[in-house]
Amino acid sequence: MFKKCDCSNRGRCDHRWTVRYREPGGRAAKQREKSFRLKSEAEAFQAKVENEKNQGTYSDPSRGRVTFKTYADGWMADMPHRPSTADTYTRHLRNHIYPAFGNKPLNTIRTSTVQGWVKSLTEKGLAPSTIETIYNIFASIIRGAVKDDRLGKSPCLNIKLPDVHPTKVSLLSPEQVKALADAVPPRYRALILVAFAAGLRQGEALGLCQSRMLFLKRKLRVDQQVTLTGDKEDGSKGTRPTLSAPKTKASVREVPLPRFALEALSAHIKDFPPKADLLFGTVRGNPMRRDYFNDKVWKPALKKAGLPEDTTFHDLRHSFASTALAEGVPISDVSKWLGHASITETVDTYGHLVPEADSRVRSALDGAFNRSSESDGADKVLTLAR
Repeated sequence: MFKKCDCSNRGRCDHRWTVRYREPGGRAAKQREKSFRLKSEAEAFQAKVENEKNQGTYSDPSRGRVTFKTYADGWMADMPHRPSTADTYTRHLRNHIYPAFGNKPLNTIRTSTVQGWVKSLTEKGLAPSTIETIYNIFASIIRGAVKDDRLGKSPCLNIKLPDVHPTKVSLLSPEQVKALADAVPPRYRALILVAFAAGLRQGEALGLCQSRMLFLKRKLRVDQQVTLTGDKEDGSKGTRPTLSAPKTKASVREVPLPRFALEALSAHIKDFPPKADLLFGTVRGNPMRRDYFNDKVWKPALKKAGLPEDTTFHDLRHSFASTALAEGVPISDVSKWLGHASITETVDTYGHLVPEADSRVRSALDGAFNRSSESDGADKVLTLAR
C-alpha cells in the first residue's frame, strides 16, 4: 500500500508518497517502506515490488548494497577450487574485474555496464578465449549473488562476447615425431614419444611418475599434472610448479601404450632413474615449469628437426588423435583416451579427420537399399508363382 504525505510542508516535501510493503515470507516477514515525490513513481515502485514477489525474484535491497569485491572475496574463500584454478580466478579478478566492478554495489551493476566492460576488454587486445574466461568468472560470482538473495536477477543477460576462433589443429607425421624425439636432449626423448603415443597434455606429460606406469597392463595412468601455484607478494602470478589433480574427472584415465613408448620409458628409467618418482622433472627431481621446457628444450629441438617454429607441444596430442583415427580407431575410444568430458568435444575438434566417412555412409545406405530392393523382387516372384 502507499499513502500521501500529511506533513504541513507539502509544497516543498520530497517524499509526498510512501509505499509500505512486506518482504516475501508472510506476516512474519520484515515490513519496509520507501518514499517518493511523485505518485506515479510510488505506483511504479509498488507494481515492481509486487511483480518481483510474484515471480520469486525479489531481494532485500540492503543485501545488494555490498560491493562486488566484498562479496567476491567471500565467494572465493568458500569455493573448493583447485590451487591452479584459484590462481587463475585471483589473477583475472585483480587485473580485469575488480578495476571495473570492485567498488560498485552489486545492485548497481547493469547489463549495459557489463556489455561495455566486455567491449573494453576487446579493445585492450585480449584474445577472445581469454575474454570468455574472464567473463565466465564474473558471471559465476554474479550467479552466486543471485542465489544468496543479494540480487533479484543477474545483469549477465544476453551479453555478446567476441567470437572464439576454432582450435587450430596442426598435425605431425610419425616421421616428424621421431625426428623431434631425436632432436631433444636424451633425457627428454621418452617424454616426446609418450606424449604422442598417449595424447597427453603438456602438464600431464611433465607430471608423469614411475608409479603411474602400469607396465604389466601396458598402460599408463593419468591422474595429475604440473601447474603453477602461489602468487608473489607484489601481486604478480606465481611461478612455483607443483603437481595437482587434473581439471576434470574425465581427465583421470588409463591409456594403452604401444611397444615403442613402453621401450622408450624402460630405457629412460634405466638411464635417468627418477628422483621422488617424477620421470621428467628437473635435474634435482622437482616439477618443471612449462615455459622453461618450451624455451630451453622444445624450441631448439624444433629448429634442429626442421619443423615450423609455431609447432606446439599440444600438437603431439592432436597428432595422436589424427593418427589413431586414420588407423580406424573408433572416435569414442579416442575421446576416452584424450580425457574429454564428452565425445562432442572430440567430434568438434577431430571429426573432420575421420577417414572415408562419406564413402562409408554411401556404401552402407546403398547396401541397405539394394538388399531391400532384392527382397521386394523376391516377394513379387513368389506372388506370381502362386
